[in-house]
Amino acid sequence: MSVTPTDAAAVTRTATARELLDLVLGSPAAVAVHDKQAWLGLFSERHVVEDPVGGRPVLGGLYDRRSRVRGGAPLDRFWDTFIAPNDIRFHIENDDIVSGLDVIRDVTIETRLGGGVVAKAPMHLLYETTLDDGAPRIRRIAAHWEVAPMFAQVAGVDRAKLGVAAAMGTRMLRLQGLGGSLAFGLAVRSVGERGKRSVRRLVADARRGDQRSLDLLGGHSVENVTKVIAAGDTVTATCTVDGAHAVLFCYLNRRTMQVTKTVVYR
Repeated sequence: MSVTPTDAAAVTRTATARELLDLVLGSPAAVAVHDKQAWLGLFSERHVVEDPVGGRPVLGGLYDRRSRVRGGAPLDRFWDTFIAPNDIRFHIENDDIVSGLDVIRDVTIETRLGGGVVAKAPMHLLYETTLDDGAPRIRRIAAHWEVAPMFAQVAGVDRAKLGVAAAMGTRMLRLQGLGGSLAFGLAVRSVGERGKRSVRRLVADARRGDQRSLDLLGGHSVENVTKVIAAGDTVTATCTVDGAHAVLFCYLNRRTMQVTKTVVYR
């Protein structure tokens, strides 16, 4: 089945597309200057951060066993683990898409980890927004990127890479605990190349006129599929629809590797 992005009919009277885009752009802006409080302030009271998709999600507004309070402590620890120690730069590859209450970004993120070690990750970022006390806030971030290629860029036996790995491991154990550290590593397991082939086959079958494939894609004519990313149970791809830039999100059954749901953002 095809899923329509979040219905914003009741909210867009207050939150315009420009406001939502400004909200989302506040995230890389705060990250660039290491303004933790500004970044935390972008999120709704209850929030989810999946970074990467397929790893353990960061849940806000629920009881947190480590801090023993209900609030944003997990997001605070996420910042301290993955953002605070690094220089993170966003390289925009296509125009941002605002669809209802969702904002989709097609980017490559460059992370400078210290000691001259740099890792780049092609990503599709999905921001789902909401209103908190009348103001637009980020409700969910789903960062679709592949963990294995990132690991490969920072792995090595030279002093700088060994130092980065040791510091990262120590920081993750201290802030995320053993379970959180293991969960991050396990995010390397995704639908992978088999999932990508399923998506490419779906798009090809739809272009040949296969009705089931067309229905699954919501009747959209998807073409020029590039930058295909497998993360968790999801495959995302930069593409064009009716000649315009779009991003395709496909959700798969991990047992059969069949696409069960799609969303086309354009």
